[in-house]
Amino acid sequence: MGTEKNLQLGVYIIDTVLLTAFTIGFYQLMCHIAPDFVNHINNLPWLILSYIIGFSFSYFLFPSLIPLRLIKPEAIITRVVSTCFMMLLFISLILIVSRPFADFPRTFLFCSISVYFVFLLLERFILKKFLMAARARRRNLKNVVMIGNETTVYQLFHKIKNPIYGYNIVGFFYDGTCTNEEIAQMRLGGVSDIYGWLANHPEINEIYGHFPQEQHDTINMMSKFCDNHLIRFYYIPAINVFKGNMTISFMGRIPVIARREEPLRNGINKLAKRIFDIIFSLLVLILPFPLIFIWVAIMIKIQSPGPIFFLQERTGLDGKIFKCIKFRSMNVNNAADDIQATKDDPRKFPFGNFMRKQNIDELPQFINVLIGDMSVVGPRPHMLKHTAEYSKLINHFMVRHFAKPGITGLAQVTGFRGETRYIDQMEGRVKKDIEYIENWTFLLDLKIIVKTITNMFGKEKGNAY
Repeated sequence: MGTEKNLQLGVYIIDTVLLTAFTIGFYQLMCHIAPDFVNHINNLPWLILSYIIGFSFSYFLFPSLIPLRLIKPEAIITRVVSTCFMMLLFISLILIVSRPFADFPRTFLFCSISVYFVFLLLERFILKKFLMAARARRRNLKNVVMIGNETTVYQLFHKIKNPIYGYNIVGFFYDGTCTNEEIAQMRLGGVSDIYGWLANHPEINEIYGHFPQEQHDTINMMSKFCDNHLIRFYYIPAINVFKGNMTISFMGRIPVIARREEPLRNGINKLAKRIFDIIFSLLVLILPFPLIFIWVAIMIKIQSPGPIFFLQERTGLDGKIFKCIKFRSMNVNNAADDIQATKDDPRKFPFGNFMRKQNIDELPQFINVLIGDMSVVGPRPHMLKHTAEYSKLINHFMVRHFAKPGITGLAQVTGFRGETRYIDQMEGRVKKDIEYIENWTFLLDLKIIVKTITNMFGKEKGNAY
């Protein structure tokens, strides 16, 4: 395989060939199953050319991320969404300009691009798997030298040494001693030895290095040397300020380090999650909820006099208080806002106990989701009293409020559902909630939802009392 530029060209060629095949196939399919979709299309070659031109413009604006070596799946999904959206706009513009608006094949265009989105997404992930396999077989390699023996250098080394990323780490240059045996065996010399060594090794593509702050002259010298020898130089900052995940951003040209990575602070991620919440909650509230409501309302009224719904103040996003809506599962009592439900809690009536075990009592919280107080997936909201108590007992407890609370969450599907009788159970829940906040992806939300549904119909009930 050639350079990254050649890879981009190769991906573009594959895309255009497959797009041509897809357009012809989709047209022929519509001719058989929905002829009305293609009534106004009397020039298939021009339609195909319009699709290729529209895709080419969108590809120019949003080139594929597949050639990149370390890329998250959600970034690929976001890029495909951007590509297909711009493709739709460009094709629409081409077709509107080239023919009367009355003949514009709106239905065909929207349906084809919607299906093509899935098609392109599958293609991208298949190509990504192919590239990872090829790099694991030592194809499309980048020859890399690393400088320094700081912890951050070790961390980067252990990340990129995985062969699927296609980095051939030739060796290390550092002064002093190294406690890492694997890196010590790869030492090529001291920092000052690298210039002479590189003169005899023109195959090196990239250098990753860390230098102490007092060695600014060395950094500048190394940067100039790399520029003059067509080597890309990357400086690794020492960011051992915090333990765990961190993220670097820029305020102007000044880098700042955040305590943790929060994907949901990204506007696109936040919008995608909100759109999904609205659609999912509407589907639940329109389809199963009315029938379930009638059944639940009758059972509650038969077994326990009082209101059907139970509203309780809970701690939400950024510590704001909101009214959490549930089907009432207990007899009306004065301790509902202070005491957690237990296994043999006398306050529960029989059908209420059944609802709690099957999560049915949580269904009205989709109203909270629809109005924006909650999300389908996120850290479970706690009673105000418990927030006040646990925030004093557990470090980082309040971090879980950096995300919108959810009907279900990572903690709930990994063994921390329901009653938290002991402090270590709550610590485990908080750990999982923070893990969710730092590692959110749309795919993770889907996995949690699927796991929640399978738990509802399986034997795993946790401590749901």
